[in-house]
Amino acid sequence: MSSFTNTFNTYNWDDTLQSIFSKTESDVLRALSNSKRNLEDFKALISPAAKPYLEDMAQLSRALTKKRFGNTIQMYSPMYLSNECQNICTYCGFSMTNKIPRRTLTDAEILKEVAYIKSKGYDHILLVTGEANKTVGVEYIKNALQLIRSHFSNITIEVQPLDQKDYEELIDNGLFAVLVYQETYHRDEYKKHHPKGKKSNFNYRLETPDRLGKAGIHKIGLGALFGLEDWRADSFFTALHLKYLQKTYWKTKYSISFPRLRPPILAV
Repeated sequence: MSSFTNTFNTYNWDDTLQSIFSKTESDVLRALSNSKRNLEDFKALISPAAKPYLEDMAQLSRALTKKRFGNTIQMYSPMYLSNECQNICTYCGFSMTNKIPRRTLTDAEILKEVAYIKSKGYDHILLVTGEANKTVGVEYIKNALQLIRSHFSNITIEVQPLDQKDYEELIDNGLFAVLVYQETYHRDEYKKHHPKGKKSNFNYRLETPDRLGKAGIHKIGLGALFGLEDWRADSFFTALHLKYLQKTYWKTKYSISFPRLRPPILAV
């Protein structure tokens, strides 16, 4: 079955990084002036040659943002449902090996959190859990959606990657969007930072947006955790992933996040 993995496997990490670092000032100026930019333009804009043009890029970004969104900003509130996790991740405070108190919200606690969040004026919510199928699996997430769907205009989740049929079931129960970050697109470094647990399966995580697109989700959020590997290469592969998804699942909307690595308490 076709997926982004097929496209991804045609690229080499080191060759990609070398291509980015080979971009010149002329490449940067060409990318800035192009009305429709391609992936080679993107390489130029994240290359060392683009550093003197950061302000130019910022002004261009501001103009494009205002043209697309005007002066509006959509705010959402996260709600942590559980910090239970069955993975070992070297950088995460939720990692299974960390000796911290674990807690999963009950129905009553979820509704109490909802009431507080609504009292602050939020109409969009992000539900967050650790990756623990036995504790916060599909049935738990579905129940949470059923509890809160009448209170918010849209609901996004950031949980463990799921199968297509599971996403279809959650969509039927009010799910609007899913955030799933690859962390890093470098296979070897990914395995190093995710040694145990279902998250150690690089391809399963990489193909999660494909399963979401096939399930008919309204919106998918992508991103890489800058700091695990070279941020330029991870930025390029995030852009490559986005381009593939936009072409393949053109009815779906997309967002990109830029999480930045910070030292967590009790990290491995």
